[in-house]
Formats: sequence, structure tokens, C-alpha cells
Amino acid sequence: MQTPTNFPTPSFKTVLLATDFSEASETAFETAIDLCKTLPASLSILHVFEYNETVPPPQTGQPVGFEALYQEAERSLNHLLQTARHSGVPSNAEIAGGLAVATILETAAKQKTDLLILGTNAARGLERLVFGSTAEAVLRKASCPVITVGPRGRKSGNDASRPVIFATDFHPTTIHAVRYAASVCSATQSPLHCLTVLPMTTDAGAQSQIVPQVMTEALRHVAVSSGAVIFPPVCRTICGADFPDTVIQYAKKECARMIVLGVQHAPAFVSHGPRDATYRLIVEAPCPVLTIATPPKQSEAADNHEPEPSSHQNLQAAWLKRRTRVA
Repeated sequence: MQTPTNFPTPSFKTVLLATDFSEASETAFETAIDLCKTLPASLSILHVFEYNETVPPPQTGQPVGFEALYQEAERSLNHLLQTARHSGVPSNAEIAGGLAVATILETAAKQKTDLLILGTNAARGLERLVFGSTAEAVLRKASCPVITVGPRGRKSGNDASRPVIFATDFHPTTIHAVRYAASVCSATQSPLHCLTVLPMTTDAGAQSQIVPQVMTEALRHVAVSSGAVIFPPVCRTICGADFPDTVIQYAKKECARMIVLGVQHAPAFVSHGPRDATYRLIVEAPCPVLTIATPPKQSEAADNHEPEPSSHQNLQAAWLKRRTRVA
């Protein structure tokens, strides 16, 4: 089994928040503020104004019919910027035109972002994330770790007793994420819980006693080998038929600060069982979820999975429906 030895301890000094001013993004903003104050880190706030690409703009200004939307976005973005600065977080903000996925990824690369934060707006596990296919593509393609805050997620908070949960199935693409979990624990002084889920029943005989012991010892080995764990980790092996639900229930029971997952940089974005397992966990988790993807292969094609707008009216209606007015 590969372990994450001889790797530097990750650090988070620059945070990028991509927001569409929805309710989910508001919770993600609160999470970003808490993290930036704790780490500490600087915050960049990005809003992608996709309507710049919908119609040819006039010689000056925004495309006809979208000036009001652009001005509202500027006001909302300025409100977030001032709130962040009043909280003592070094901050900047910008509105960028273009397709959401490409713009978010390009901004993160240009700014050498250490951590990217998104909100999720799905009400149920199998629904899309707040940006539709945008969040999916960002999670798969981002060169830095990504935190997503689902509709049931609470902001991280500053209670040091709340653990950071590192969940793994021991796949090579998931093990390296323990270093990031340990780094968050180091910054927040939170305990580290290492968790794996076995698809076994409690009446499986003697094996039900031996296998969890072996898996728990393997978890402990992975955690210690990260080289960044301050406190002895709590290592748990739980039997459960469904990986996302088991992790979510454990996170609720322990009042988790954050869940940390290692994921694959692949079109199917699979690391824990079925294709939708990771998405279900993200949108149903009671806390923010930090995902760390393995480096993309050179052969992977750049595919943003961006839906084509059907009309200017549909775009405008969608934006108005999901945004949150800021007084």
C-alpha cells in the first residue's frame, strides 16, 4: 500500500471564492471568511458574468439589456468585499466575463490559488451542483484542493473540538489527501478522525472482528505516515452498505468541522464506489467537504461540459432566480 511519505506539508495562504450570490454561495462565503481568519490566508472573490458572451456588445458598456444585471452583480460583489475586509481578511474581488468553468480555473491558475471554495445548491444528492455542470468540471480539473459547501452544510466555525474527518477506501488516489486533512487540523487545532467504510454486516462471523481491526491499523499507518499530524488520530472502521450515507451519519454524530476526500481526476470523477457517491456526499454533508484530486493525465481532453444557453431570456431568468439580493 502506498503512503504519502516524503511530501511537503500543504499550506493554504491564498483562497479563491467563486460566487454567484446564491444562498449556497453565501454559506460558502462565511466558510471562506472563517478559514481565512484561522489559517490565516488572503481571499479573492470571483464572480463570472457569463452574459458577456451571449450577444455582441455595443461599442461601450455591457450587452443591451444586461446593464442592470451587471450593476447588481457589482453591488453584490462589493458588499462581499467590504464584509471580508471588515472581518480583517485581506481581500480583493473581480467580475470576469466568459464561461464559468474556464474562467474559474484560469483565475485559480493565474493567482496560484492554494484553495478554491464553491457553494452547492442541490437539494438532493443526485441533483446538479449550484453551477450546473460547472462545479463538476471544476472539481475534476482544478489544480488545487476544492471546498464545496452543500445546502445542508454549516460553516466551519472555530470550535476546536469538532474533528476533521479523512474518509478513504485506500485507493491510491485517496490516500494522499490525509496530508491536507492533517494540515487543516494543524491550523485549526482540531482532532483528526480517519474513517473507512466496509460493506459488511455485523453477522459476518469472526471476519467481522478481524477485518475492521486490520483496516483500522492500516488507517493509523496512513495517518502517521503523513508526517503532519499533531495529535494521535482517531481511526475508525465502520461497516455500512452505503459509503456516502455512512460517512455523513458519522460526520453528524461527531459534529464534524470538515470532511476530506481524495478523488480521481477523471471524466467519471469516481473514487468511492458508484459515480454519484462523491456528489451525494458533497451535497448532503452537514459540513464543508474538501476534495483533493490527483494530477490530471496529459491525455485528458479539456472538456468544460458547459451547457449552451437557449436564449438571452432564459439566461437572465436563471440568474435572477438564483441570485440573492444584498441590501
